[in-house]
Amino acid sequence: MVVTLSDLDVADVSGMIAAAVALIQIVIPLALPVILVSVLKEDRTKATTVSAVSWSVIGQFLHSSRWPTLLFADSASIRGVPGHIVLITRLKTILAFLTAIAAVITPLGLYQTIVEDDEWTENVSFHYIQDQSDFGRGTPPRVNLPWSRICGFSEPVECPNSFSNITKSSNATGDFYEVHSYDSHVPQYVIDVFQSGLQNMQGSVSSIFDIQSRSYIWNTASESPNGTVPDNGRPYPVDSFRMISSNILADDYLAVEGLVVDMKNGGIGFRNHSAPPRTPYGSTWSEDLLFIEPESVCVDTNLTLDFSLPRFASEKPRFSEIAHLVLTDRGGFANLDLPYPNYSTTNTQRNPQLWDRAYKGAWMNNALSMLFFNVTNLGDAKGPDSRPSTYVGRQFPLMSENGSISPSYPSSTHFNQLRVTVTYGDYLSGVGLKDNISLNFTFLNTTHFAGGGSLYENPFNISWHDMFNARILCVGNAGQNDANLDNFVAECGMVYGAPIRTDSNSSSIVFEPGSHWSIPMYSCIMTVKATIKKVTFKFNGTDDLSALKITEIKDKVYPDEKSKPLWGVERSDKKLVDVNPLWGLISSPDQGNISLYVLQQESLYLPGYPLGPFSSLGGYDNLPGSEFYSKGVSTIFGLSSALTLNGLDIPDYSGEISLALLRRWQRLSRTAGSTGKILNLIWTDLASNAVVGTRGLHGAIAQGSSSLESRDIMSASASNTPAVKFMQRRVRYHWPYAIPAFIVLFLTTVIAIVSLVITLIGRAGTSRIRRFLNKTSQGRILITYLYGRKGETAAQVRPESRVRTRSSTRRWVENMGKTPVTVAEGYNDFLIINGPQAAQAQPLLQENPMT
Repeated sequence: MVVTLSDLDVADVSGMIAAAVALIQIVIPLALPVILVSVLKEDRTKATTVSAVSWSVIGQFLHSSRWPTLLFADSASIRGVPGHIVLITRLKTILAFLTAIAAVITPLGLYQTIVEDDEWTENVSFHYIQDQSDFGRGTPPRVNLPWSRICGFSEPVECPNSFSNITKSSNATGDFYEVHSYDSHVPQYVIDVFQSGLQNMQGSVSSIFDIQSRSYIWNTASESPNGTVPDNGRPYPVDSFRMISSNILADDYLAVEGLVVDMKNGGIGFRNHSAPPRTPYGSTWSEDLLFIEPESVCVDTNLTLDFSLPRFASEKPRFSEIAHLVLTDRGGFANLDLPYPNYSTTNTQRNPQLWDRAYKGAWMNNALSMLFFNVTNLGDAKGPDSRPSTYVGRQFPLMSENGSISPSYPSSTHFNQLRVTVTYGDYLSGVGLKDNISLNFTFLNTTHFAGGGSLYENPFNISWHDMFNARILCVGNAGQNDANLDNFVAECGMVYGAPIRTDSNSSSIVFEPGSHWSIPMYSCIMTVKATIKKVTFKFNGTDDLSALKITEIKDKVYPDEKSKPLWGVERSDKKLVDVNPLWGLISSPDQGNISLYVLQQESLYLPGYPLGPFSSLGGYDNLPGSEFYSKGVSTIFGLSSALTLNGLDIPDYSGEISLALLRRWQRLSRTAGSTGKILNLIWTDLASNAVVGTRGLHGAIAQGSSSLESRDIMSASASNTPAVKFMQRRVRYHWPYAIPAFIVLFLTTVIAIVSLVITLIGRAGTSRIRRFLNKTSQGRILITYLYGRKGETAAQVRPESRVRTRSSTRRWVENMGKTPVTVAEGYNDFLIINGPQAAQAQPLLQENPMT
């Protein structure tokens, strides 16, 4: 890879400069001795004559360079030298080497970053920021859009706390209703109750009445589901659904018009987006937001659908693109616990027992399938300890060898996908499952009917109705249950994971001819809850929504029980099928004329019943905060029926079209624990297209300033805005780059401490060092050798006087240091030393001083 100047940062340049300096520090000490040696004159005998003091200076300069080490000179020798002297003298070289490395590496750890300035925190005014993405362009404006509420599924029903007037009468022929007036409006005092709890929250927290449908239409009396005439025939708004954009492949926190979307774990937070004033480096802050998030739990049935792909077109079965489709018992039959599972349906808000519900669905699916295959009779006299007449690994064919019986799953062309269905046991369709035959579940005793025309006789006449009851038993309630706190929105069904190749270790998404595949099956329950989360934002860049980033979403932590949210749910005598109760944050349990269920805890499982999916044709009213979450659940469990449902054109969430999505589903559907995340992410993607939040931290917006800005806005109090931390540029450091510098610093500190201690105890000092400097001065040694005591190195040193100590060098230079000394190289590397009138002088022309 070629590195250009544009790839370098400040740290890289600093390191390069330090490397250049280190190189200079190596080159110059090597080059200058070369120059010095070149100016020293030698005669024909290689003799050089300079003054004695010059020899001291030349020796110090040459031996303090790198040349003694490079040339293995005497001063760099370790032979015959005591170890402690070698260690101390070598430390200089080691430290020099480490210092050079540290000088180059240490600057590389420097970098500049933008960080929070803890000293610059302010409460500032927020302003609206526009979403210029597809979500912003696809969200229609609305101003003072009224709420509308219609209750009753198959008959007219007055909504709780409404001003409608309906009279019911009964006789032998049935029930009759007379609608005197039907008011779709939600009274203001009802709205006030479910917004009262916001006064105890940050101004950023929304209520149920801060949730609006992203798309809406206007309805008239003729569109009413039960023939009533709401509002005397005047048009009223109803929610609608239009898919704007899908973010199903995004593994991130997203900000879209009116929402914070958690595509990491699932969930949407309601916020009409605003931001503080722009600054050069941006700002950051945290807000409490109302979140509605799905919660899905799956249980492995320990059954798989296994199949292969034909090698040649001639091998394809008549009705299918796959061959040898079998149901494989991975322990779901052989290891089934025979005691009939139960769970409690009381106090479900604090203990929803979602795993127990999903397990009951899986148990019913497996038990009914075992009866269908006649591998056990769960109602015989063997008792609870009886074991099934099957084994792990047994396979049950779901198609004939010639393909004459069409399998229900996968369909002839839709085998390469993830599939979600509300129907348990639908893999038995076409191989003998009965239609509309009831099964007594008391002890799972059945009446025998003769089966025929199928792969299996189905001796216990297991029917679709029986399988549907498995769903009811998993959900725990039905439409005729009371609309109360314990009956929250839930849906159960089967999730068929993305196919996994079994004849290869690779997680392939290429369906090769002759390959073998396996599809895991899970029983899943899905519900939805409201909670408060703390969201951290960062704003920097352009003055629109693209500059707003969500850096963290986490559950709000409460110091004690009293500080937890107080949730209220509308109390009535209605059935789930007739009314979706209102819910929200309330200020106190006593709310005057409105009767409530009250609960104080971190979250609230939302009440209601999944009556149907989203529809682009429009709903029956405009109160999305009490309905959209259940519609999302219904839509997910109806995805397997068709991609277009009730006029609803939704993306392909199966992965059949998107290979990237199929690969993601392959990874997540390998285990029951991660399969629930698939449902959560699909729900989040649908919900982000269905609703929008209207509460923001900015003030009232001038009408007409912007079509997107002109929506119903619930503004927060200016004094209730969060503290904003503004960002500043700071220099930071990657500490691993400082390791060489730390080593040098450590060694330097140790050496400094040791030298200080030695000095304090009198083992060393300036006078002692001076003595050894004079003793090792080459010029003094030469003069002493040549002239005896006249040049003795220590003769004139007086350590008690600094001035005299200094003058001793001057006196020596004046007396003996200027004396010319000739040094030549003799036989066998011996030195020949000569000086004028010196008694110890050696003849320069001596052939061998040893003879």
